[in-house]
Amino acid sequence: MIFVRTGPRFLFLRTNRDEELRNGLITALGGKEIDFTGALEISGESDTIIFIMSSEEENVVHSRARVVFLRLGSSVALTEIINHGLVSLVSRAALGPGLLVQRLPDGGSGIIDIIRQDYRAQPLEFTEAVSQGGPGDTVIIFTRRPLRRSVRVADLMEPALLVNKSVPSVYRELRREAVRYFTEAMENSRWYDVRINIYDADEHYKTHSQRLALVLGDLEAGFILGEAWTRDHALALLSVAAYQVRLFTMMEPLEIKKILVSLEYNAAGKRFVDMDLYHRRQKISWSDVARRLGPEKKSGRFYREELYARLSPDTLERLLELERSIECAD
Repeated sequence: MIFVRTGPRFLFLRTNRDEELRNGLITALGGKEIDFTGALEISGESDTIIFIMSSEEENVVHSRARVVFLRLGSSVALTEIINHGLVSLVSRAALGPGLLVQRLPDGGSGIIDIIRQDYRAQPLEFTEAVSQGGPGDTVIIFTRRPLRRSVRVADLMEPALLVNKSVPSVYRELRREAVRYFTEAMENSRWYDVRINIYDADEHYKTHSQRLALVLGDLEAGFILGEAWTRDHALALLSVAAYQVRLFTMMEPLEIKKILVSLEYNAAGKRFVDMDLYHRRQKISWSDVARRLGPEKKSGRFYREELYARLSPDTLERLLELERSIECAD
C-alpha cells in the first residue's frame, strides 16, 4: 500500500522561438503537446512537464496552459535537449518545485492542516503553488484515491501545500510519517487484522493466493502480513487444509468479504474456489454482506464483473492469465 509518492518534475524553458522549440521537443524527444491538467493526469514519477514561455513572461501556471509532456526525467530531458541541438532555442531554463502526492482516507482533510503546521508550509491552490515554487521547494498535493495509478485533478483535495524544502528531504520525512498521518486522518482511527482462508479441492492454492494478492495490491487494500498453511475444523472430527493469508487493512471486513466473493467465481460464473474471512476469530458470512446491500440479490458473477471493472488494465491482464492457467491445468 502506497501512502506517498513523487510526481513529475516541472521544467520552465524561456525562448523567443517557441514554435521551433515546441516542435523540436515533440519530434526529437518524443514529447506530447497537451494541456497542463491532461499532462498531470497521465504523468508518473519519472516524467517531466515542460512549460514553454517567452523571455519576458512570468511563471504563471493554469490548468489549461499548453505544455509538452515527456516520458523522461528532468535531468535526462535537459541532456537530450543539449544533445539534439535544441539548446540554441532556449534563452533560460529553470526547474519548478518537486511534487509529492499524499494519500488520505475519506474524511481526512483535517490532517492537511497538521502537515501544514509540521512543515511550516504555505496553503495554496495547486497551480499557484507550482507557479510560486522554485527548484528547492516541494509541493504536496492530497487525494483519497489509491496512488498506484495516475491521479485525476478532479480527485485532488484543496489546498496544496508549498514547502520550502527540497523534494528528497520532504519525501524521506513523509515516508516515515505517512502511516501515522493516514491513521490519524481515519474517522475511526482503526485498522483491521483479518485472516483469509483459501479452500480448493483442485489444489490451485498458490494461484488463487496470487490472484488475491494482485487484487488487494491494485486496490491498495492494505498489507499482507504473512501466508501459511492451517487446518480448519469445520465439523467435529473433521479438519480441512486451508491456505491462510493474513491482511492488515483499513477496509471494513464486510468490504473485504465482498472482494472475496467476487474472486470465488470464474468468467463462466462457476464457483471454483472458496475464500472465508475471519475477524477476531469470527467468521464473516456472505449473508452479513447481503443484508447491507439490500433486498436485491445478484450473482457471484455480477460481483466479479463489478470488481474486475475497477482494476487497472495491467492487473486485469495478469489476473486473467492466472485464471487461464487454472483452466489449462484442469
